[in-house]
Amino acid sequence: EPGPKGDNGSLGVPGAEGPQGVPGVPGFPGLKGEKGETATIFRSAFSVGLTSRVSYINMPIKFTKIFYNEQNHYDTVTGKFQCTIPGVYYFAYHLSVYASDVKVSLFKKDTAIIITYDQYQKNDVDQASGSVLLHLASGDEVWLQLYGEEENSSIYADNVNDSTFMGFLLYPDLSYGR
Repeated sequence: EPGPKGDNGSLGVPGAEGPQGVPGVPGFPGLKGEKGETATIFRSAFSVGLTSRVSYINMPIKFTKIFYNEQNHYDTVTGKFQCTIPGVYYFAYHLSVYASDVKVSLFKKDTAIIITYDQYQKNDVDQASGSVLLHLASGDEVWLQLYGEEENSSIYADNVNDSTFMGFLLYPDLSYGR
């Protein structure tokens, strides 16, 4: 005849690890993981235009018509974009040219990076355009200026012709924000 039930014994030693399971079947995803922490979003972008003709040479062009400048990284007083998030940036400009030849340069830290030359054709409105990818460090400045010694150079803007300058962060440096 069986007796009364006894007390539970103490926990034994863990057993050996079992064999690895078979891999999943392609096309049948596994279970969704837990939601991670929100990534920090890095934003830097501007798009600006001219409101009048510019003819001064060898100094930053001051674009004062703001299409987008939410982070205020482009300064309408100095005419310069100042990098606050190090990384790779895309810059582009599309300038209307009228009444003279134009050489325009995109500068980074007092160095002309690209130069665009437009030879004016009589009685036409021409375009001078350029674009470039640049790696910027925090504090670097980028701007456009008429280049050279041509006293009659000018970039044109009116109610039917825009001259624009824009830039945006393509991706930040991997070490930034960590």
